[in-house]
Amino acid sequence: MERPDRPHVVVYNEASIDGRVVGFDTDPSRYYRLGFRWRSDAILMGSTTALAFGPPESDTDQQRILLRPERLPVVPGFESLVTEPRPLLVVPDSRGAVRCWTQALSQPWYRDVVVLVTRHTPTDYLRYLDRRGIEHVDATGPASGRVDLAAGLAHLAGSHGVRDVRTDGGGALTGALLAAGLVDEIVVLLDPVVSSDPDGQRLVTLPHAGPPGGIRLRLDDVERFDDGALLLRYATATDRAPTG
Repeated sequence: MERPDRPHVVVYNEASIDGRVVGFDTDPSRYYRLGFRWRSDAILMGSTTALAFGPPESDTDQQRILLRPERLPVVPGFESLVTEPRPLLVVPDSRGAVRCWTQALSQPWYRDVVVLVTRHTPTDYLRYLDRRGIEHVDATGPASGRVDLAAGLAHLAGSHGVRDVRTDGGGALTGALLAAGLVDEIVVLLDPVVSSDPDGQRLVTLPHAGPPGGIRLRLDDVERFDDGALLLRYATATDRAPTG
């Protein structure tokens, strides 16, 4: 049964067999090709991941309206995978840390940006977003300073018609979504490697202790690759049918 209050959310990531998302070599082309199997109206990305787009814009650029690309190119080899319109890039950023939106939109994957903030987000950051013409949504949660992801997803559904969301972030974002009961599927590209970083970011980092016995998942599909990698597709405890 469909729930109209929020989009269908697919968590997608690549991990080592010890559950890390860093500390090993990857094949980015394969990872992103597989990700296109799940049609997405929006890509939900954590602020830490978004910071990797590049350094902050120059002081001059921070005063200017953010230019949206008039025509997004298609990366060679992805012609049959890309659908229009391209997804929104949605970033929860209650701290006001991300100021590299020019670099983000230089990527051929996103048509525009929406930033989820709270009433505790620094005022100068909100003014910066206004100057740049970047939509920001007050999604203040019950926890002081934290973005209410459910409210943010509801806004995307109601104001932008977003029905399907895929994540592109780390363990903290995945953990927050799981803890809030907002995940419908978890898709993991499991590489046959042990991470070289024993303290590296994990696939899932819950914000607080979960239920006794853990959060149960249902394995829906397994795909094996020649190098020994596995694509594992799990469903969470939900009455919503998988898509994609």
